[in-house]
This record gives sequence, structure tokens and C-alpha cells, in this order.
Amino acid sequence: MSGRYGRALTVAATVGSGLAAGVFFAFSTFVMTALGRLADREGLMAMQEINDAAPTPWFTLPWIGTAGACIALVVLAVRRRREAAAPYVLAGNFLYLVGIVVTFAYHIPKNDDLALVDPSGPGAASAWNDYRTAWTAWNHVRTLAFLAAAVLFAISLVATRRSEHTSTTTHPVGDQSVAADLAGSGVPR
Repeated sequence: MSGRYGRALTVAATVGSGLAAGVFFAFSTFVMTALGRLADREGLMAMQEINDAAPTPWFTLPWIGTAGACIALVVLAVRRRREAAAPYVLAGNFLYLVGIVVTFAYHIPKNDDLALVDPSGPGAASAWNDYRTAWTAWNHVRTLAFLAAAVLFAISLVATRRSEHTSTTTHPVGDQSVAADLAGSGVPR
């Protein structure tokens, strides 16, 4: 989005979405695979520890900050809907929201359920393997949503830069292209 605040908010949303995508990309590509290679009891206990350690300010503040930037960007994009960046900003916000909804509607409840499983209890191995398979599949969804949001926010920055560059380009006095542009426009030369 144009303007100092619009640009700063878009950069924040780009970085925040990229950070979220990166964290969850790690889980999709190697963390869950590594935990699956452990004995069921150890894999389950390791994931319980990860889930217990994750909600720290360093993990949650970027999420909250990015969500705040996204809310402000939606307001700007609706108010400035004729700007070239507006559709990219709105689409990026939608995809960031998809990632958040998947996290809160699926992952957090599943993580809470896993916390209640006794690693030495009956059915623990089955609970762990069911959790790991479904959790990872839905993690792919939120990873792609956050990654696509980051890409769309980055594209919106490029669109803003291009439109600002186009609107501020000036032609030297006497430039024939300016005269050609004005010909037939009703603007006196």
C-alpha cells in the first residue's frame, strides 16, 4: 500500500507471514519426520515438550503483530481499493487468516489433546501416530497459506513501487512523448 504507514505495515505483514511459513515449513519437511523415526513413546514425549515450549513471547508476538498489521492493511486496502496493490493485500490477508484459522481450529486443540496422553499408557502409540499423520497434513495447509500470504504481500510492495514510479515519472520540457501524450487530450500544449 502506498504511503509510509502502508508500506511499513506491508513489510511487517510480509516478514511476519514469512516467519510463520518458515517455522511451519520446518515441521512439514523434517521435524515431524524426525519425531516419527523415534520410538513412539519418545516421539510423543518430544512433541509434548515442543508444544509446551512453543507459546513464548518470541513465538506469539510476531503472530499477534502480523495479525495487527493485517487488520490495518485490510482497512487501508478497502479505503484505497483502486491502488494496484489492494487486491494482493486483500488476498494476502485472506491467506494469513486461513493459516491462523487452521492453527486455532485444528492444531491448538490437537496439541492440547496430545498433552493429555500418557506416553506409557495404553493406546499412546496409536494416539501419537494418528496425531502425527493428521497434524502434519494440516500443517502443510497452514505452511502454504502463510507462504502464499508472504508472496502476495511482497508482490503488493512491487505493485506499489511500480505505480508510484509511474505516477511520479516526469518528462523533460519539450519531450516529444509528452506532446504525443497530450495530442488530442484537450489539454493545451
